Amino acid sequence: MKREKKIIPDNKYRVIKIGKEAIFEFLYESFKDRIEMFFDVSDMTTVVTAFDIDWEKGEFICVARNEMSENEHLQIDVDLKKLLSELESTTDTLFQNNRYVELSKSDIEKLTNC
Repeated sequence: MKREKKIIPDNKYRVIKIGKEAIFEFLYESFKDRIEMFFDVSDMTTVVTAFDIDWEKGEFICVARNEMSENEHLQIDVDLKKLLSELESTTDTLFQNNRYVELSKSDIEKLTNC
């Protein structure tokens, strides 16, 4: 069976306009698809992530850690809103080395005053 070739007809435009929720959804899904690259890990199934966004500042944060151990919960126990507001940007682009910082739990607690 031959697949139909999909094209944009001559003299036509296809337009997509999205709002905040769709922007976040797109960013979140795109980020999830590239976790291995962005966080330099070999297997994203060994990583737990959490995301947040500050619409007023136009900032996005993603926190990743190793999958839970026996004594931990399958979640990120970090106040993402506080971390988002206190942490400086870690990179100007996601497509270069050194785009993330590694922080310990105590580093995060100091930053967020928890």
